Amino acid sequence: MRKFAPFLDYHARVLLAASLSFLRWLLCPLLVLACESPEPDDRPLAQVGPELITERDYRSFVAGLPEWTKSAAEGSDQVRDYLQSLVDRALILRVARKQKVEQSAGVQRNMEVALRLKVGQAMEQRYIRPAVSVSEEELRREFAAQEWERQLKIAHIFARTPARAEAALAALRTGRAFAEVAHEFSQNRTTAAHGGEKPYYYSRINAIPAVRDSLFSLPKGAISAILPVPKGYEIFKILDERTASYEQMRPQVLKAVMRERLQARRRAYIDSLAEQFQWQEVAEGMDRLTRILHRGTQEGDKKVFYLSEADAATALYTYQGGAISLGEAVSRSQFIRQGRYVEDSLKVASYLERDVKVPQLLLLQGRALGIDQEPAIADWLARKKEEILIRAMRRLATANQKPVTEQEMRAHYDAHPQSYQTSSMVEVVEIQVEEETQARELLSQIRADRQRAAPLIALIAEIKNGRGASALQNLNDELAVYSWLKQRLSDPLGAAKVAEEIANAAEPADLAETYIARQLAAVHSVRHGSREAAGLYQLYWHETPSFGPLVKAAMEAEVGALIGPVEHHGLYSIAKIVGRAAAGRQPFAEVQKRIGHTLRRNRENELFGQWLQALRADAANEVVFFDDNIETLGQDAP
Repeated sequence: MRKFAPFLDYHARVLLAASLSFLRWLLCPLLVLACESPEPDDRPLAQVGPELITERDYRSFVAGLPEWTKSAAEGSDQVRDYLQSLVDRALILRVARKQKVEQSAGVQRNMEVALRLKVGQAMEQRYIRPAVSVSEEELRREFAAQEWERQLKIAHIFARTPARAEAALAALRTGRAFAEVAHEFSQNRTTAAHGGEKPYYYSRINAIPAVRDSLFSLPKGAISAILPVPKGYEIFKILDERTASYEQMRPQVLKAVMRERLQARRRAYIDSLAEQFQWQEVAEGMDRLTRILHRGTQEGDKKVFYLSEADAATALYTYQGGAISLGEAVSRSQFIRQGRYVEDSLKVASYLERDVKVPQLLLLQGRALGIDQEPAIADWLARKKEEILIRAMRRLATANQKPVTEQEMRAHYDAHPQSYQTSSMVEVVEIQVEEETQARELLSQIRADRQRAAPLIALIAEIKNGRGASALQNLNDELAVYSWLKQRLSDPLGAAKVAEEIANAAEPADLAETYIARQLAAVHSVRHGSREAAGLYQLYWHETPSFGPLVKAAMEAEVGALIGPVEHHGLYSIAKIVGRAAAGRQPFAEVQKRIGHTLRRNRENELFGQWLQALRADAANEVVFFDDNIETLGQDAP
């Protein structure tokens, strides 16, 4: 019986290096062909048995190295470092071929995958993409016909089951506010906390095909029916809309039209190949697959299911000269193999189309045209086979490593406290504007409005002492922040949030200043999405590329401070420091899997290093280094 279950595919597939040599072997073989230097010298640098490694090989190898794998040595020492990688590669491949590893089922299967990938890419580039184009006139017609100028501000309720979606829709029909229902029923935790509201305006290209037409047919204020989406069901409300010009939307329109035409061209081409090669779906095999998938055990959004030998051998597709079994089809489709959304028959059909039918038909036609025999393709496949063989030998060399125990993981966790730290965070209200003078004026306005906000400060103090937050509705409209607060209080979710903010506030005057800054951010900030968030952000050090020196300034400022202007990419930011969280240590339970992977990787590297040292020792008499040529090359190296 073969078991297919959810797993961490990344860790199952990726083989980490025991040394820089191993990284270089995997990263560079497919780059060698494209990296040859002009007229390289063929002087020999090393010999492994009958195989010579020349300066041409060396220069091609080094030219293809990513920067982070390059040797820190200089001169002839650097040459020997890289040359050892080439010698090790030759030794490993020699052992692999001697043990006939290339005849193993795993290597053969991986080579078939590589062949389908490479030939499929060539077919796509030659026979599908060149047939697709769009004129400027066609783009303008599409822009007008599909209302591409329309951009929507939306809120949504996401439910994983139809029953929960129906319950949410029933609640809406009783007249309850959309934000309130979203907060209660939506299973998207991020947007549910904001009453279902999404932070940006969306155009047609941002909407998935399943909901695009329905969503963009709704007027402002309307609520959609329940719409099925890939992971469940959604109900939408159109909160606002705005228009964009053709020039603004042209890149998105072009991308969407080209994608649709490419899909149509691919579909027509694949249909013609299906007829040419007499492609047929076997009803009995498809029925069996459906029953197997439905009988699986649900684990979250995945299923665990089993294939017997009889199941795996059942034909799922036939074509001229061959067939694809159920087991082979499942092995080719990662999402089916991992049990992702396989309760949806339409999803399963799309996976099979994408992962089985299309690649197989492109391969059949590619072979018929002789593409798989072209020198460039054949060379690529030869290099790919070497990479696959090296990976296979690493697996064999490290197959007997002992499992990592929880005790070992806890010991590692205790010994490396700095490796499992959370990031420092500072919460700010940022206002970003185009002119430095405007930024300084806004700083002055925040301070002036705070002086005029004595009624607000007094009310916040009273609410902290037990008065209801609804008392804020009694504020007059002397300051714009009062209207902004009243608007928040008009929504039940917003009112609850304001009450929570007041309850947690250390100083009423400081919270009043925060509200003033947020109201100004909602009106003046030019950062994308800032107006919807009223300028409230949580900044981490890794967000420096987006926020520039504001991150450093905020990290160094005291809570409550007003800072700025700070310039970044020609824009100017001021900020109110609202709060901060110091770096802390992640709980063991949160990082246990990561630690286990680290220890397994280290153990694997150690085993592989030992195996490689033994391999070098066994072949010492068969490896010759041409020292004079190495020294000469080292002197010429930059």
